[in-house]
Amino acid sequence: MKVVIAGFGTAGTARLAAYAGVEGADVVAVVDPSPARRAAARSAGVSAYPELAALPGSDRPDVVDVCAPPSYHRLLTMAALDAGSHVICEKPVAFRTADALAMAAASRRAGRLLYPAHNYLFSPMMGQLRECAATAGTPQALRIRIERQTHAKGSRGYQPDWRRDLRIAGGGILLDHGSHCVYMATRLFGEPPAKVSALARWQTEGLDEAMNVRLHFPHGTADIELSWVGERRTNLYALTGPAGSVTITDGTARLIGPGGTEERALESPTGSSTHEEWFAGLFADFTAVLCRPAAWERPLADVISTTEIIEAAYTSARLHGEPVPIREG
Repeated sequence: MKVVIAGFGTAGTARLAAYAGVEGADVVAVVDPSPARRAAARSAGVSAYPELAALPGSDRPDVVDVCAPPSYHRLLTMAALDAGSHVICEKPVAFRTADALAMAAASRRAGRLLYPAHNYLFSPMMGQLRECAATAGTPQALRIRIERQTHAKGSRGYQPDWRRDLRIAGGGILLDHGSHCVYMATRLFGEPPAKVSALARWQTEGLDEAMNVRLHFPHGTADIELSWVGERRTNLYALTGPAGSVTITDGTARLIGPGGTEERALESPTGSSTHEEWFAGLFADFTAVLCRPAAWERPLADVISTTEIIEAAYTSARLHGEPVPIREG
């Protein structure tokens, strides 16, 4: 399977390393507008071009992996789909629900798969949360707390602080790390929430640097606490069901169930921000879905749902916490 990586910053560089361990995937080229980043790709042994349209016929990809900053996601995804490639797109796939719907429509029209790179679904934390949900019953409460002292830095060859530039990032910590939390919650509860409420701490330019979000599901709630202005780098995931619970604090999981209490060590997510070690699971799922066109609606629903929930949270935060309903369907 021929793969082209679109965007060779921090995420794209990590993805190239991750593909080296994936059987059946051959990265044939990198696309990046920066001459310095193209030179870095060539130094890594990969052909590089300034745009997708410049790819020669020999490097026409089966898959375009969009790793560019968020403001380029729609443009690159649409171009790749129109050219006949399947697409893996970094989160957040879209800023606005209208964009997510347009990208989904383009996927259906082209007959090509649009798959979100929701890598936290393949993390050790999600594995423990899934196990708890399976044994403890329908989730009643989920709490996720992500504390950082600042934002993740981008490539020095581009713009290291692009995550704090609304023109490029589209939003702050909610769009950045909060995307992971939203799709994890909807997958654990098995459906989108009925409504969303949120409160934010805004930077002077209107960028959210801290956000508390509540997702109101029919049978429970998910509370997501996010901060780029915390005292340390740490993570907490806690899920409760009728017959048990799990609490994950960085690299330790504590499970409580009918059989008693158990503590487990797991790989902490507080190290690298790219987590390329989770990519094999993501790519295996992508290829499994790719082989079953009838299953392509699932990732499209994930893209649309995640975008809509985040958009609703921003609306609620601007309304000082007033709940915002999520549309049905």
